[in-house]
Amino acid sequence: MKSLLKIAPIIFLFLGCGGSKLQKVLSSGSVVNPSFTVTVPFEYRQGLMVIKASVAGKEGDFILDTGASNVFSKELQQELALQPLDSEMVYGVHGAGQELEYASVGSIKIGDIDFVNTITAIHDLNAIPEIACINVDGIIGANLMRKAIWDIDFKNQKITITSTEDTLDIPVNHKAINFFVGYQGTPSISAKVNGITALNNRIDTGYTGALSLSRVELQKLINKNRISQYIKGNGSTSVGVYGSGKPEPFYHGIIDNLSYGDLELHNTVVSFTGLDQKLLGLKFLKNYRVILNWNIRKAKFIPTTPYNNTEVSTYGFGPSFKENKLYVKSIIDGSSANENGLKIGDQILAINEVDFSTVTQNQWCTSLQNGVVDNAAKTINMTIQRDSVITKLTLNKTVVLQ
Repeated sequence: MKSLLKIAPIIFLFLGCGGSKLQKVLSSGSVVNPSFTVTVPFEYRQGLMVIKASVAGKEGDFILDTGASNVFSKELQQELALQPLDSEMVYGVHGAGQELEYASVGSIKIGDIDFVNTITAIHDLNAIPEIACINVDGIIGANLMRKAIWDIDFKNQKITITSTEDTLDIPVNHKAINFFVGYQGTPSISAKVNGITALNNRIDTGYTGALSLSRVELQKLINKNRISQYIKGNGSTSVGVYGSGKPEPFYHGIIDNLSYGDLELHNTVVSFTGLDQKLLGLKFLKNYRVILNWNIRKAKFIPTTPYNNTEVSTYGFGPSFKENKLYVKSIIDGSSANENGLKIGDQILAINEVDFSTVTQNQWCTSLQNGVVDNAAKTINMTIQRDSVITKLTLNKTVVLQ
């Protein structure tokens, strides 16, 4: 069962244009150690993986993100006195962009492995409330990760980083997938979606959702009569380094047969959003032990828990935080929110007698962590305000897709 998150999945993804200055230097860097193996723990914060790393002798907390290049906070850059090499326009997965400076980092140590002379972008991570909640110094991205083999044990929250797979215990029944490498190092794989090929699906540990395809893939399925069960919504569905994505149509559908290489899934819920958002996110990946080997360009998936995502149950709305207030940012057609007249832009004043008329940053962080309402609840009472008119609504959690 998929109970739809009422808080949008967080996505960190930098996309540049072909031939850019940043693109040409992102492959730089190396590992000092000729042969190495180290196992380090990680923790989950707001659904994302956070590891310890030492930069020029200073230990900090970093999101581990295969869908991004390295990013340092402005505070860390200033503390380390990093001198920018240049600046570049970079873009998030939902199209928003910003010109960022980037710099070379002499040393990033994870455990006793020393990654030297890699590139990092510099960004004000505290400018986005959802990212500020995570309280990190930056992002360790794929341009660094590609210099080693990463064995990510999501169940036991540990990562083995090694120079050779010979150090790893890999079951013979693992599922192997060939991947392609983007300029920033992100591993991308091909998929078969009800028999139709979809290229460039990114293995993205910076996406807290499950499986996502673009609206282009959905239209192909519709045109070829390869999908019969799907629902539509409208609004913003994700948060990136430049804030929330723009309002647009999005969909959830049931895919009868979905395969990534040897890995096969059946009757699986997939989200369709954006024009190029094809992602395998943490809600899916954490059901496996995943080994990413950039040397031979293979991903190996070892199941640890059953992945079961066959329906969508939801109240039908998603909230956003702006200027100490909560607003409705998305609505799903056919849901209780839709049928009761809730609209994008409505201010949320209260849910189940909890006052949201004024919301602090800390309260928003708590909501991100725990949810705006108890996910086990079947009914909620809402008070909203629209154009100075206050209205009370009762919403039921319903199965809108199965």
